[in-house]
Amino acid sequence: MLSTQQMVDQNLLICPRCHSIVRSEAGRWLCAGASCRYACEPFPVVSGVPALVDFEHSVLEVDRLCATEGASEVARSRFAGVLRKLIHPANITAPSQVAKMLTELRAEAAGTGRRPRVLIVGGGAVGDGLSDLYDDATVDLVSFDIYVNPLVKFVGDGHAIPLTDGSMDGVIIQAVLEHVLEPAVVAAEIERVLRPGGVVYADTPFLQQVHEGPYDFARFTDSGHRYLFRRFERIDSGAVAGAGTALRWSIDYFVRALTRSVRLGRIFGLFFFWLSSLDQFLDRRHSLDAASSVFFLGRKTGRSISPADIIDYYQGGMRGRSTAAD
Repeated sequence: MLSTQQMVDQNLLICPRCHSIVRSEAGRWLCAGASCRYACEPFPVVSGVPALVDFEHSVLEVDRLCATEGASEVARSRFAGVLRKLIHPANITAPSQVAKMLTELRAEAAGTGRRPRVLIVGGGAVGDGLSDLYDDATVDLVSFDIYVNPLVKFVGDGHAIPLTDGSMDGVIIQAVLEHVLEPAVVAAEIERVLRPGGVVYADTPFLQQVHEGPYDFARFTDSGHRYLFRRFERIDSGAVAGAGTALRWSIDYFVRALTRSVRLGRIFGLFFFWLSSLDQFLDRRHSLDAASSVFFLGRKTGRSISPADIIDYYQGGMRGRSTAAD
C-alpha cells in the first residue's frame, strides 16, 4: 500500500476538530492549531494509515480502532458475497452518472494541466459499477472510510471530513448515507469540500431493510434525497433499483423473520432474483415511489431550493426521469 504522504497532498489535510492544517512529523500526525487537543495528542496511525478523526464526536472509538488495526467490524461472509452477486443486478446507473460527472469535470479542467480530483466517501470497498473509476489514470482519486483498506488514503468520519474547503472537483457517496447518524451534516461537509461548481453523485437506499446491523440509521425517498442536497442544482435524479428489487429484499427478510434463518432468507431471495429484472419494465414514477434505492447528481451552487420547491419537484414531474434502465 502506498502511504497517504505519497498519495495525498498534505496541504489538503486538516484537523477534523478545529480545521487547522495537519502535518506529519517523524511519523506523528499532529494538528497545527496550538489550542487544539490534537496539537499535543497525535492522531493514531493504524496499519500505516492515519486516522484523522475527532473521536470525541464520532461513532469510532480510538481504542477499538487500534486494537483491531483498523479492520472493518461488519462481518461479510463469503457465502453472502456469492449470493449477492447472483441475485443483485448490475448497477448501470452509477457508472453512467459518474461518466456524466467526469465528462463535465474533464472539460472544465482542460488546459489547466491537472486531473479532476474526486473524493469517494466510504471508499473502503469498490462501489457497485465503479470499478473502472479506480483504474482511470485521468482522475485523481481520494478515498476514505471508517476502516483501513488498501483503497483508502486515511481513516475518517463523514461528519467531519479532514480536507480543506473547496479542494475537490467531485464527490461520490454510494450506499453510505444510510450508515451515518446525521446525513444532513455529511451533505454539508460534501458541499464544503467541493469547489464552486463541483459535482456530487449520491445513491442511497429507500425501501431496503436493515443491513450492516448497528451501523444502519436512515432511509430517503427521492424527494427527501433531493432536499438533502438542496444547495445543489439538479443535473439528474431517479431510481437506481426499483419496486421489483424492493420486493425481493422484502421476501428475503420476511423469510428470515419466519424461519429465524438469515441463510434461508438469502436462498429464497435467490429464487426471486428475477424480480429485479422487472425494474426496467415498470412505470418510472410509480416505481420511484416504491424504489429500493435512489440517486442524485448535482452541481454545487451555494443557493438552496425552498421547501415549496421540493413539493413542486414531486408534483411537477422533475422526479423519475431517469432510472437504471436508461
